[in-house]
Amino acid sequence: MKDIRSILVVLDKPKHAQTALERARKLAQAAGAHMHMVSFCWLAMAEHESVFDTHQRRALKQGVIHEREAWLRNLVLDAGLSAADLSTEVVWTADIAGWVAEHAQRENVGLVVKSIRHRSGTLLRKPIDWQMLRSCPAPLLLTDSRERIRTGKVLATIDLRHADDAHQSMNRQVLAAAQTMTRLLDGELASTHVVESVHLPPGVDIMAQGQLVEQARARLTELLEATVSTDDLAQSALHVVVGTVGSALNELVEREGIELVVVGTSARRGLGGAVLGNTAERILSKVDSDLLAVHP
Repeated sequence: MKDIRSILVVLDKPKHAQTALERARKLAQAAGAHMHMVSFCWLAMAEHESVFDTHQRRALKQGVIHEREAWLRNLVLDAGLSAADLSTEVVWTADIAGWVAEHAQRENVGLVVKSIRHRSGTLLRKPIDWQMLRSCPAPLLLTDSRERIRTGKVLATIDLRHADDAHQSMNRQVLAAAQTMTRLLDGELASTHVVESVHLPPGVDIMAQGQLVEQARARLTELLEATVSTDDLAQSALHVVVGTVGSALNELVEREGIELVVVGTSARRGLGGAVLGNTAERILSKVDSDLLAVHP
């Protein structure tokens, strides 16, 4: 994720503030990227053959789409956006995550931006944020819809528990994405690894725990020196914390004023993934900041 040439913006419903658009607009300006704004609409009754005949369903669907297209044109005008820098589309579908995944893959989208409005999910029926975390092939920026102070501080979360090539590659991708976002936000880069307390052997004393933290710090420093540019490395902060991933990171985010957390996701699928969740999902449910999820 060195250069972002195109940004797909998943617009909020008309009744909401357009948080994702504002975030994407600033990033597009900084990156010189094209912005594609998509508004999704769907009305179940327009698909029910038992309620309306074919002509009625078509008229109902077209009416909803035309109304949304008019709203989208006004949104572009009110925001003072230049038609040369963006494109717009109204999509009729109930499967937003599926459409985004297919479009991002086909168009080689550099970044997808969506606002966060759901921070919890049921066992099998997941909110759209969780669905997109698992299926979106492009880097996915979930931006908090609440007003917050923008500090420009970017935190790369690094997984040092595994030494295999796949995890090391994921760590490098996370760091590369964090560097890109730091540059676009004109901010500060930091990195962290969480030594999960649940994985510590029983009876580990404070001294032994401190040794584990120092070992993790040394490995994280080595990774940064091999991956991060000299300028970014000189200005970056390094944090090794102990606890559960979500809670420990949230404490760090609040203490350091982190604006954006960058995390890698394995996007596990099936019942096991739905029940257990992956690291990105645990972070989304706990951490009070924007989240950038990077896929392998």
